[in-house]
Amino acid sequence: MRAGAQQRRAKLRHIRHCHGSAEPFQSAPVLRKILRPLLVASLLAGWASMRAQAQETTPPENGIIVSVADQRLTVVRDGGWVAKYRISTSRFGIGDSHGSYKTPLGQFRVCDKVGESLTSGTVIRHRVATSEVLPVNAAGRDPIVTRVIWLEGLEEQNRNAKSRGIYIHGTTEEKWIGKPVSWGCVRMRSGDVVEMFTHIPVGTRVAIIAGKQPKLGKYVPQPPVIIASNSAVPEYAPDVAPKKTEPQPRVAANSQRLAPIAAGPGATPGDPGAAQALRGSILAAGLPGAPQKVGPLKQDSMKFQSWSAVTSREPDNSSQTAGTR
Repeated sequence: MRAGAQQRRAKLRHIRHCHGSAEPFQSAPVLRKILRPLLVASLLAGWASMRAQAQETTPPENGIIVSVADQRLTVVRDGGWVAKYRISTSRFGIGDSHGSYKTPLGQFRVCDKVGESLTSGTVIRHRVATSEVLPVNAAGRDPIVTRVIWLEGLEEQNRNAKSRGIYIHGTTEEKWIGKPVSWGCVRMRSGDVVEMFTHIPVGTRVAIIAGKQPKLGKYVPQPPVIIASNSAVPEYAPDVAPKKTEPQPRVAANSQRLAPIAAGPGATPGDPGAAQALRGSILAAGLPGAPQKVGPLKQDSMKFQSWSAVTSREPDNSSQTAGTR
């Protein structure tokens, strides 16, 4: 009993020496009240940051999808995949802060391309090609080579991508492709980036996602539209020259009314009023009751070789129709 009491007193002295109070844990509830809100706020901020970085990004129907989880790049056309390549993203994870060396997420666009005609393995510094050409897996070397596809962020979560110099580019360390070992960019094998380079114009949309690649069907080209040979050609088809039509002889507006007159000499018009109206005119020649006949042998100031010649030489009154003034 006495020994136990002495031990308890010794423990209390130790507590007073270390904490200045015999009951050091009396302030614990106060500390919990102060620290708990701070801890909760810190957790919420971290969760919100992670959610913003890993938010779902809608993959483009035409463009590129980069999956950090799969370490794969997929070229997409009309909602179907055209080609798939193994890649390498950052060894430091995902993010967009300057100096973080992380791979940003979200929607991007290709803002520039460098190295269209370079030899595979050509070293590129600051988007300018050098004369140095390195073999694959060159010992002790890890530069940007072959091609550069420069990305520009389109969202708040990747607004620093262009100024940070986030590229899709070739690498000499092809043995590490398929694992996250880069310093923020998306690495590809030189042969793969050369193959993809010509099919990715400036302005192409790129989506970098934290999750796995979406399940897409393979792209199937649409069959060409065949136009039947006997189909009607549009009236104003741009590639078809308009059909030339032969000029038609001008016919007098009253030719139908004069048809019985042009039948020949001695013919009587069916309408007596018409004959009366034509009396005294040159077309009255040859009608019964006319003052004279003009024949082929009549030496006059006007000669008509035939009745058809008379009707064909009739003055054209078509310009005096109701539509003209």
